[in-house]
Amino acid sequence: TKYDLPTEAQWEMAARGDCEKNGKAASDDAGCKAAMRTYPWGEQPPDCKLAVMFDGGFGCGALTTAAVGTKAAGVSPYGLHDMAGNVFDWTRDWFNESYYGISPGSDPTNQVSDGYRTFRGGQFGSSGPTLRTSYRDFGAPNGVFTNAGVRCARFYP
Repeated sequence: TKYDLPTEAQWEMAARGDCEKNGKAASDDAGCKAAMRTYPWGEQPPDCKLAVMFDGGFGCGALTTAAVGTKAAGVSPYGLHDMAGNVFDWTRDWFNESYYGISPGSDPTNQVSDGYRTFRGGQFGSSGPTLRTSYRDFGAPNGVFTNAGVRCARFYP
């Protein structure tokens, strides 16, 4: 078993779920796309019951992050905690502004380096739009970020 950072596509699927997790058949392309979740928990706008976010101040007024799993109502369809808020998650992909326009259909990986890696998931200073499962940001891999962390993906041979 090998561990690594997830690709952007793997991260997004873990946050949104696949067609079946969202009540649609994979063969129903239009229905599947329409059923994809805006936030890991669904369509309800974010609040401090669902995510560690900017609401009453950074980290829901605590001015910091929270222990993983403290927002159980905000889990993804796969049961993953803190896919929105708390800290940004680094991904394996290099940042490409046109990611959604150029990516192939199955687990695209951007290997073309422009000097920045992609973050996903928002952080404890994020609000509404930056907590969406489709939100992307970037940072230099050698930078120092107090609002970013790692989430490992497990690969099977």
